[in-house]
Amino acid sequence: MRKKHKLALTISPLLILFLYISTALYSLHQFHKGIYYNDKKLIKDYVEWDELRENFKNYINIQLLKETQKSDEFKKLGELGLLLSGLAGKFAETMVDTYLNPEGLSVLLEVNLKKKEIPKPSFVTLIGGLVIIKFNGINSFYITYEKEGQEFPVYFNRKSLSWKITQIDLPQNLLSN
Repeated sequence: MRKKHKLALTISPLLILFLYISTALYSLHQFHKGIYYNDKKLIKDYVEWDELRENFKNYINIQLLKETQKSDEFKKLGELGLLLSGLAGKFAETMVDTYLNPEGLSVLLEVNLKKKEIPKPSFVTLIGGLVIIKFNGINSFYITYEKEGQEFPVYFNRKSLSWKITQIDLPQNLLSN
């Protein structure tokens, strides 16, 4: 009886760790399938849209503020410059609300996706997720998407037994000239 308890105490943490990593791999794989097949439902299920939109809005507003503070033209405009940058921020927020959703992403994928660049989802890509996942906490991991020499960390947070994208870090110079 004592050997059974030792075996259970040894196997239980390993089983929990295996299940924990499996849920992260599965969520990443499902999102990958959503992108590859342009499946709105899968994309919707594995993205926390409200958080992601808020993060994009914050990024755009911060970048607009930085650019307007550096610009001599905006400094010359004074309060009118502040008003114009505020209007530009509101316009950008409206664009984010309009296009950063499953339907908007689906349209962008139809127009811009080159399926040759993305591997077809398979068991190999599912297991390959082990190589690209980097855990940065017990409830969070990220992968780094690279495009044209720029890196975009994509963060997933645990929501019960699944994981959802909550943030995409855009490079600081993305909106620069």
